Amino acid sequence: MSERKLSISFKQKYQDVYVFLNHMKKNKENVSDYICRLVEADMNKKGTTDTSLQDEVRKIVLETLIASNQSIIQLPVNNDVSNEDKTRREDIDLLNQLF
Repeated sequence: MSERKLSISFKQKYQDVYVFLNHMKKNKENVSDYICRLVEADMNKKGTTDTSLQDEVRKIVLETLIASNQSIIQLPVNNDVSNEDKTRREDIDLLNQLF
């Protein structure tokens, strides 16, 4: 058993995460190792862009908006680096407004 311990709590909106981790624990899976690998993967991707993940998130958001008959703001896709940063900020602002 490690000497380093950390206690976490789950807000109601993360109930499904808690249930998932609790299920892993009941199946005698190493939840601590699982969480550490996820955090480490997140730490390693800082500074890099995972466009496939971003594209998947965009797709899910658009499908959700279409399914709920919400209006969709179409953002231009630019290959220009300076416009790319602007588009990312617009995407972030849009997602923040939606959620």
